[in-house]
Amino acid sequence: MREDGKLDYLELPATDLGATRAFYADAFGWTFQDYGPTYAAFDQGLDGGFDADPAERTRTPLPVLYAHDLEAMLGKVQAA
Repeated sequence: MREDGKLDYLELPATDLGATRAFYADAFGWTFQDYGPTYAAFDQGLDGGFDADPAERTRTPLPVLYAHDLEAMLGKVQAA
């Protein structure tokens, strides 16, 4: 079972998806699941993906945190 507040997914920006995939595959042996021409997901101990869509990609890493109860987690975030 996943724990609240733990990193669940990490989305990273990429400007050249082919070069990004090649680098991580060659340097670290990563494998990818492509979701269209501008997104490649990875599962290397942490689920994540590289987004190369200029209209949609984040400009910085986008960490996605797990929450079993979104309303309760929202309350904790607002209180903090």
